[in-house]
Amino acid sequence: MDKDPPLYAGNGIFRNQPSYKVFNKSFEHVDDALYTFLNEVDPEVLRLELRETADVFKSFNHNTALRDPRTEEVPGKAHCDHSSPGSGYSFPNPLELHSELNLKQQAACMRVLLSWQRSEPVDEEDFVVWQATEKKRCNEQQRVQKHIHDHEHGRKEVIYAPMKSLVAVYRKWYELNVKKLLEAYPNESYVTFSGLPQLSQCKSLNSQSASMEHVELERILGRVRLWPEVELRQEALRTLRVRLDRYAVRETKEPAKLLRDEEKDLELEAGNIFVLPLDSLLMLLTTGSYIDLPTEMFVSLRECPKSKHKCMEFQAPFPARNCGWHTNSLVLKRAYEAYVSQPGEAKWMEFEPNGTVKEVPDKPTPEMSSIDLHMAYKPQPIDHQSSDIVDGSTNTALVSWSLRCKGEGVEHKDFQIFSTLPISAVGDCKDKVPIGCHFIKLENKPDCGCEIMSKYELISAWLQLKLLRAEMGHCTRISLRDFEPMLEEKLTIISLEQQLHDYYNTIMPQLLSNLCEFLKLLDTVPIGEYLLRYSPKYKDKFLLCNATKEATAQSFQLHQLLTETSPSDQIFLTQSSYLPISPTLCGRLHTELQLLPCAFPAKADGRAVHRRKVAIPKLQPTRRVPARRQFKKYTEAQTEDFRRRCKTGQKIRARKRKKAAANDEKLQLDKIMSL
Repeated sequence: MDKDPPLYAGNGIFRNQPSYKVFNKSFEHVDDALYTFLNEVDPEVLRLELRETADVFKSFNHNTALRDPRTEEVPGKAHCDHSSPGSGYSFPNPLELHSELNLKQQAACMRVLLSWQRSEPVDEEDFVVWQATEKKRCNEQQRVQKHIHDHEHGRKEVIYAPMKSLVAVYRKWYELNVKKLLEAYPNESYVTFSGLPQLSQCKSLNSQSASMEHVELERILGRVRLWPEVELRQEALRTLRVRLDRYAVRETKEPAKLLRDEEKDLELEAGNIFVLPLDSLLMLLTTGSYIDLPTEMFVSLRECPKSKHKCMEFQAPFPARNCGWHTNSLVLKRAYEAYVSQPGEAKWMEFEPNGTVKEVPDKPTPEMSSIDLHMAYKPQPIDHQSSDIVDGSTNTALVSWSLRCKGEGVEHKDFQIFSTLPISAVGDCKDKVPIGCHFIKLENKPDCGCEIMSKYELISAWLQLKLLRAEMGHCTRISLRDFEPMLEEKLTIISLEQQLHDYYNTIMPQLLSNLCEFLKLLDTVPIGEYLLRYSPKYKDKFLLCNATKEATAQSFQLHQLLTETSPSDQIFLTQSSYLPISPTLCGRLHTELQLLPCAFPAKADGRAVHRRKVAIPKLQPTRRVPARRQFKKYTEAQTEDFRRRCKTGQKIRARKRKKAAANDEKLQLDKIMSL
């Protein structure tokens, strides 16, 4: 049988070639040569990514989120929008509660608060609405305060999470200050010598009050900022948010010694004198109120050999060993002072020892940079202590004043006191009058409103206004979350005293009277060098400690006291510390959301929301068959008596109408005759 003819094998050029399926692949196929070439990644670039991916399966605690290269921290948000002026805050209202006031009433009340806040006249119609809604507002304020209190304690770790960076910066600043103290003071052992009552326990037997008299600004030394309009720029705050460590952790210059020994001897000839810096005075007045305040300071008692009068001098307190509201504000204030001290950021006035004042000229910028442009580029970490940062400008003012006690049956006694304090700024280069004070207060709950000031801040502002004889101070409120400005608040002595009385039941004349009693007790202590200390174990006392040569079981070493613990916020977070929201301050949140302070949002339709009442179910009426109406039959005598009474009533009413008409006609005639 013949074999089948061979099949046509095709042209030889096509032999030994891949199948058509190879050429029929899609471009996105992983085996496509062009696709692979275009999407090829350098293995050196891919190495770290592959290693991190492999580490995920080894340890689930590994954080693979992208970090900010400036701070080496994971950013809180994936994006940051600065194109719109809005802050992006919203009132926490998960239950969607609404206000008892409608939109128009809330707007009128807000206009009243803003007028008071800006010292402008109040519209009469708005003030009528303010008075008419007073009861509703007071009731709603209590409910909103409880709502915000529960919100903070339920989310305390989330609210105070941004505080961690401030705590880390304060820890470094604390180490720098402790290093100075270790070099300045020897490592001696101290033991308790005596106990002095705190100012809350120093009450006189007779009712008396005290006041600050004869306040005189003796001299100023250093550089003071020239600041006509007190306002923090938003660009500076955004810079400090990422460079806080760079500006805050810097060694500060020691304040100049303005009160010389010769002047002390002259004053001692007339009587006892007290040298009380502002921070030392605040420690005496507020110790034990908050956990993040200083608790130790040195006190020197010496006697003049000629007049036998005492000079009681208080040194600056040691830095606080616990973090909280006040240490956070301290860190930001230090950083801001260092930032504005850089060339070109602010204008300054130089107060020299001989009493002359001159304006500091701006440093001219060189035309050609002195940096070697051919050097190797080496990026520095953000917290690196760069040498081109100028140290912060500092100043010190010396104020002399008398603490006068007065009361019924009490002899007037004056305590001569010298206080030193820094000046925030001067408002005019001609008058050189310092502004009262400038605080930077961090708002921990920016979504809820502006918090009230702490007792420490209120007393500090009151003392600065009194010592500098200023009419007004300033408080800049900044959000803890993102360092955005919330409000520029003006402070007066009257408003500060009102807040101290309303929120903390503190009357300043009474508190100064307690200070008089404390200074009288201190006058009885023998001369020597002491360490005044506060311990939470003895909440109502100050411990007066002196140095001892031999260490005992009850003694402690100074260096160990300063270095045994590192500052942290653990005690602050575990305590039930809470600052209520101020019902009178309209901040950035309220103006953007048109929301009245300490009030729930109003309904969108403008109607007021009333409290819900329990609905009583209505009973369905049952259909009844109407009964036949039965008429009562009267006798003829009863009918006649009813008719007689009706006719008598008609006659009486007719006589009254005629009499009234006659009287009206007489009045009209009298009017015509009088014309």
